[in-house]
Amino acid sequence: MKKMIFNLLAVMAMAGSVLVGVQGAANAAEPVPDRATEDVSIMGWPSGCGDYQYYNGWLARCTKANGGSWMVFAVCQTEGGGPKFTRNPSVWQTTSNVPSIVSCPPGSFVVDGGIWTSNTP
Repeated sequence: MKKMIFNLLAVMAMAGSVLVGVQGAANAAEPVPDRATEDVSIMGWPSGCGDYQYYNGWLARCTKANGGSWMVFAVCQTEGGGPKFTRNPSVWQTTSNVPSIVSCPPGSFVVDGGIWTSNTP
């Protein structure tokens, strides 16, 4: 009797695994959605970001804020070969397509720049 129960349980387990395998194959046949076209508004990190030199400073912009924020920074150098220093605005940008801009002060020029991103506003 015990052997019959064990055999019955084994058959039921194999049948269950076959059904799961068939379900998995059916799911695999479904097309995978294109992740590039999906809405990422709840992602947390800004996306579509770019930065570049803007006059005597630097500009950074992200096309989607996604609940995150970004800030531009510029590396400036004083005229006459003085020391390099970093400038950045005092606030993080959180609105999509609105740029973050910073300029080097008079008596200095921009050497480099970039963008910082954060998953918090």
